[in-house]
Amino acid sequence: MKEELRSGYTTGTCGAVAAYAALDLLLNDKYNGEIKINSLNGIQLKVPVEKLKKGPNWARAVVLKDGGDDIDATHGIEICAKVTLVDQLPEVSHGMYRDNILILGGRGIGKITKKGLQVEIGKPAINPGPQKMIFENLQGLLKNIDKKVIVRLYIPKGREIAKRTFNPRLGILGGISVLGSTGIVKPMSEEAWKDSLFVELKVLKENTGRDWVIFAFGNHGKSFCEKMGIDISQMVVISNFVGFMIDSAVKLGFKKILLIGHIGKAIKIAGGIFNTHSRVADGRLEILAANGILVDEPRENLLKVMGSNTVEEACEYIQKKELFNLIGNKVAFKCKEYSRGEIEFEGALFTFSGDLIGHSENFYNMAGELVGK
Repeated sequence: MKEELRSGYTTGTCGAVAAYAALDLLLNDKYNGEIKINSLNGIQLKVPVEKLKKGPNWARAVVLKDGGDDIDATHGIEICAKVTLVDQLPEVSHGMYRDNILILGGRGIGKITKKGLQVEIGKPAINPGPQKMIFENLQGLLKNIDKKVIVRLYIPKGREIAKRTFNPRLGILGGISVLGSTGIVKPMSEEAWKDSLFVELKVLKENTGRDWVIFAFGNHGKSFCEKMGIDISQMVVISNFVGFMIDSAVKLGFKKILLIGHIGKAIKIAGGIFNTHSRVADGRLEILAANGILVDEPRENLLKVMGSNTVEEACEYIQKKELFNLIGNKVAFKCKEYSRGEIEFEGALFTFSGDLIGHSENFYNMAGELVGK
């Protein structure tokens, strides 16, 4: 029987638990080793508290991030909260206020510098979900207390970890984000990845105002564009999620897309496959051989194609090089068809050696129009 994957806690939940534990210590002198806290979807969570410390009018708590079986770069790091009791809350432009609580971001929490995110420019990257979780859970401790509280969240290793995330590209600088729409991390890494790609595409649209984008499957696509002299600042690396990203581009109002990819991935699109992960579908050699018939590739070569170990090897047996432009046209056509005609597509195909092997009919025209190449 397949073992059920273990859920974990978001950075937002950890921040809220740390804030609650610190305030409970400050007000009630409770050194809690575990906190029961309400998540945003109404589930009561039990979260361990790693460290607690108390001062004259402040207290600090540390919670270790637990990603469950959806382990990422934040798993195991310290999420910290320092709470301070004051008579009057200061007025600061970078804070989040509700009633008698002010939330601030400290060391290791990024600052928002671009439009298109859930938090305003200039504020710390503490999303609305975690904010709500902190406000609502702390209010219960503040009943009958004629004081106000400042909550400062900080993540000691946040700056270091941010370098391994999408944050700098999204315009979140100086640290990571405090995230969570429910408070619970479900082990669905693919969905989280797709969500982050949508945000990246949305930020690109809102901050450039352009209605076009370059899609590449991965770092090889980025390297190929750099070799061609194409500016990759308007590029999103889409991994295997071709269909999802086309739908996202339609939703966000993009009108033109240059799709640049390795022949081994792109040929799947020519066969109508819009998730290119090998576990979802393959058929690469079959698609290449079937299209080879259309350009009268000799039968003996097609048999070699079908017996190849990789698409790279199969390409070596093709004599009719116009086949690769046919594949490029089919990639562009299939993508436009998938978008229901909402977006114009042109595509370019390359090999691992970095050589352009084929392209759609109007690729150079669109590339010249959009990126000057």
